Amino acid sequence: MSHFLIVDDYAHIRREWTKLINKANHTCIEAADVDQAIEAIEQSEREGEAFDLILLDHDLGGDETGVTLLEYLDFDYCQHRIVVITGSANVSLAKEYAKAGAIGHLIKPVSEIQFEITITSALERRAIYVDEKENWQSAYKLLEDIGLLDSIELLKADSAKVAEEYEHLKLIYEQLIADLEKASGRESEIAQAYRKATDTLNSSPGVIDSILPFLEGFMITASFWSDIENVLCYDRLHFFIIQAYLKRIRENPYAYRIKHLIGGATGHYEYRIGKSYRLYFRREGDVIILERFGHKNIQSKIINYLSSNLEGFMEPTSKKYFLSSC
Repeated sequence: MSHFLIVDDYAHIRREWTKLINKANHTCIEAADVDQAIEAIEQSEREGEAFDLILLDHDLGGDETGVTLLEYLDFDYCQHRIVVITGSANVSLAKEYAKAGAIGHLIKPVSEIQFEITITSALERRAIYVDEKENWQSAYKLLEDIGLLDSIELLKADSAKVAEEYEHLKLIYEQLIADLEKASGRESEIAQAYRKATDTLNSSPGVIDSILPFLEGFMITASFWSDIENVLCYDRLHFFIIQAYLKRIRENPYAYRIKHLIGGATGHYEYRIGKSYRLYFRREGDVIILERFGHKNIQSKIINYLSSNLEGFMEPTSKKYFLSSC
C-alpha cells in the first residue's frame, strides 16, 4: 500500500485517477493547483506520511505548470517520486521532468492498463533507488550507534551468537555496497544486488537475544513478541531496523512523529519504522507498552485486533526463557 498525491486542475480527472489508485489498494490526496499541492506535501511531512508518488499534470491552468510545483520543492524530494502526465509527447518537456527526478511519464488520454503499468513500474523503481537504500543504511547505522564497529562489548549482550549475527550484517552490508558500485547505475543489477543481500541476510544464523537490550525501559505484550519472532525469521533486515528505532525512541520518546490510530483503536498509537513497518503501542502513565509490530499492508487487521483486545504486558526480560532462533 502506497500513498499518492494527485495534482490536476480538472476534478473529474482527479476522481478517475483516485478510483484507479484505490482499486489497487493505495491511498491518495487530491490537489487542484500548486498551492494546494504544496500544502498537502507540507502536511504529509508533518504527519510523517510522505507521499510515495506524485501524479503531476503538466498543464495546471493559467500560467501554472507542473514545473512550477517542482521549483518550490527540493531536488532530493522530487527524486524518484514524480510521475508526470501530459497531453503532449514533447521530448524536451519529458527531459526537463526527468532531470527533476521524474520516474514515469504518461501521455493523455491515459488508458487504465497504461496507468497501472506505469504506476507499478514507478513504485518498483522507487523501491530500488530509495526504499532499499534507506532500509540498509538504517540497519547499518545501528552498528555504528551501538559501537559494534569499535567494540563488540558495547552490545551489552553475553552471547557469542549475537556478536556473530551483527558481524554477518556488517559483512553483508559491505558486500552490498561493493555490488552496487559494480552495478554502475544499471537498474536490473541494482535490484539484483539488493535481492542477493536480503536473501543472504535471511539465510544467515539469527537469534532473538540481540533485541533484548533495546527493549529496556519498555513493556511488551505476547503479540508483540510473536511479531518480532516472525520478523526475525522472515525479514531479518527489519529485525535490525526496529532495534535502531527502539534505541532512538527510548532516548527521546517525544522526538518521533506519532500517529494516533483511528478506526476504533482509541488510546493506541503508531511509530513509523522505516518505509514499510509500523510499531503499535499504548501508554499507561509514563510506561510505553509495545503491542504489535507489522507491515503497513496489514495495518487494518492490526487496528481491528487492537480495537477488540487489550493485552496484558510484561517485562521484556521475562521472555528470556522463551528465546527462539532462525
